Amino acid sequence: MRPAPFRGRLQSWRCRMIPDRVMRKIKRCLALSNSANDNEAGIALRQAQTLMAQYGINQEDLALADFDMANADTAAGKKPPRYLELLAQLINQVFGTSTVYSARRDRDGIRICGRYEFFGPKDSAQVAAYAYVVLQRQLIRDRRAFQRTLNKRLKRDTKTRRGDAFAEAWVSGAYTVVTPLALTDEVRELHRKYRELRYGELESLQPREHKALKQHDLHATTAGYQAGSKARLSAGVATTHREELAHG
Repeated sequence: MRPAPFRGRLQSWRCRMIPDRVMRKIKRCLALSNSANDNEAGIALRQAQTLMAQYGINQEDLALADFDMANADTAAGKKPPRYLELLAQLINQVFGTSTVYSARRDRDGIRICGRYEFFGPKDSAQVAAYAYVVLQRQLIRDRRAFQRTLNKRLKRDTKTRRGDAFAEAWVSGAYTVVTPLALTDEVRELHRKYRELRYGELESLQPREHKALKQHDLHATTAGYQAGSKARLSAGVATTHREELAHG
């Protein structure tokens, strides 16, 4: 999906309903409400409830206030190839995030540069965006390496078609070594509301599809799947979250 031009709703909602100082105090009080000291816990809980009532804050507001967005630049322009969209979906499944794709011109106003905006709980969004950049770099490197193995006399369109098929299969292979993060219906609803507040109405994103494969192209999918299945999750990206996607 692509964002509509207007993005002011989330900022105005945050400023109007949840001042930072109030949110910090409520969170401190809620943390103290878990104290082993019953008297201290009771006082802290009452203070949190009083502040929430005073500012009209509910549990959903608290959860949404913990959401944030992080950008990941892509190797694409106005419309991403399907393999990059598949890669973003893989990252979302691993880290429990959602994405919106946007494109804008570079500083010189010449080249159009695309990016995925990952959103979800603050830490998850940051880690997901970083993991996407790491994996995208590996995917593009492997795609180029594969294309260099092709017969130099092949047409450019053929090389592109096989390269795209390789890349899509690469993502499929990577799925075999990741563990999806199951989201509850409540969390999915928070994603929907955050997306609506931040982006408003969204346009549908149609990634660039590769042309239909031919019989001689099928080896590209086999090679891509094998390369993607070598992806490994290591602790470098997010020790406390999920594992980092790194090439094995």
